[in-house]
Amino acid sequence: MQRPERIRIKNESDQLQSLPEGERYFQDLGGSGDVLFLGLGPNPNLTAKLFPQTKILYYLECPKLTAQLPEWYTVPARFKQINAENADLSKFRTILYTPGKRISPTFWEPLLSRLTVNRAGVMRQKRNKTVWIPGDDNSLLVPELCRAFAAEGFSYRVIEPDAMRKELLSLLSTELPEIVLSVNFNGFDNAGETFFMLREAGVKVAVWMVDNPFHILSGIKSTYWRKVPIMVTDHWFIPVLTQHGAQKVGHLPLATDPEIFNTQLRPYPQLDDRTVFVGRSSFPVKDNFFSGCSFNINEEKAALKAIENQVKPDFEWWAKRDGLAKFWPGSEVRNSGFRTEQSGLLWRILSLQNAGAKLTVFGDKGWEKYLPETDLREPVDYFTALAGVYAGAGISLNMTSPLLPYGLTQRNFDVWAAGGFLLSDHTPGLSIFPEALLAHCTFSTPSEIPAKIEYIKSHPQLKKELSKKWHALITKEHTYKNRVRKILIFLN
Repeated sequence: MQRPERIRIKNESDQLQSLPEGERYFQDLGGSGDVLFLGLGPNPNLTAKLFPQTKILYYLECPKLTAQLPEWYTVPARFKQINAENADLSKFRTILYTPGKRISPTFWEPLLSRLTVNRAGVMRQKRNKTVWIPGDDNSLLVPELCRAFAAEGFSYRVIEPDAMRKELLSLLSTELPEIVLSVNFNGFDNAGETFFMLREAGVKVAVWMVDNPFHILSGIKSTYWRKVPIMVTDHWFIPVLTQHGAQKVGHLPLATDPEIFNTQLRPYPQLDDRTVFVGRSSFPVKDNFFSGCSFNINEEKAALKAIENQVKPDFEWWAKRDGLAKFWPGSEVRNSGFRTEQSGLLWRILSLQNAGAKLTVFGDKGWEKYLPETDLREPVDYFTALAGVYAGAGISLNMTSPLLPYGLTQRNFDVWAAGGFLLSDHTPGLSIFPEALLAHCTFSTPSEIPAKIEYIKSHPQLKKELSKKWHALITKEHTYKNRVRKILIFLN
């Protein structure tokens, strides 16, 4: 008789994956009582031989996997199936079919987390008014968020991301926090084990995505992210994430930290008559992240034509042009993302070329080939020198990232907090500010920049009044303390 073909199952990323056979793929998780298999593997008859003397064996199986099994797949009568919803795994000796966890992590991880947390006695720990933030002291937004949570009466702990993924049970055994807040899923694994274990321990979890959410999600292979409470800096993504299955999504823009950006700092010298831009020509690890993606000459021409027609070729524009209807699972979204990123570079170059002869750029050496005649200077440290640059600049220029169609940058908050003046490209994300403040502080296309700069320079009293109004607004309503209060409301 011909041996049946190896069973192949679609995993949560819609990729076909084989079910390997053999005793080595079963892990004894311990416990006492009747034997319970968490998945039977491709050959239940061989699985039953692992316990030849046991008359009745129990098993759990993922329904989505069961639905894909071939007609010839049969389960011996010795096995009795139990319902996952009513299963108390602590009453069994549990045996895990390990490949099943990789194929259907969103089904198995909650069950395994419940078993692990209960056995470790984590719930007997005293819960503290503490927030854990995965990262280190230099990670994106971590220092600002720590200070903001402290102002709300929380103690905080910065957890090394690798320790968060690999040593979570040990960490929970020493301290049970009230909240874990991750920026861009930092500290979370791809299968959802970290999230489900925290949830089982009663910890409130939220992820704040400050970059393009689907770029972040392109590295996640499990559907677990749909269950995670998510906040995005760009509200364009809220309906799109919901369409892709996200269960709870909220809007949380960036903000400023008055500890870093305030009017008490000494202005950077000899910038008061200059237009200043502080920023990179490209983000770190860009080539690695967009490996295999392309931006050909025709696509460049299309982007330039759009800008000429007063349209910013952002992520939404490119997704439509590329016919990208589904952003997850898979990494296809990065192709449209790369074209968006390259269009963003064109947008920044054209904006800077229109900024006039009195332009100073603080940034990386990548700008040299695009702006050979410009006053180019070394990058400045965000936490020390940058506030002085913003305070000292005649005008600070801002170009938002097209990867976030409605997004803002930290400049939209930090420049005003430092007492400076910001000229920013217009984006729907500016709707969080009063319309009356925007007219003289925004441009729609790079070609508008010269007239905008000239108007502001020729109306110094207006510039001073606008700067004062913006400073008052930002420091009252748009600090990280304000954002932390919104996080607490979102979680509760």
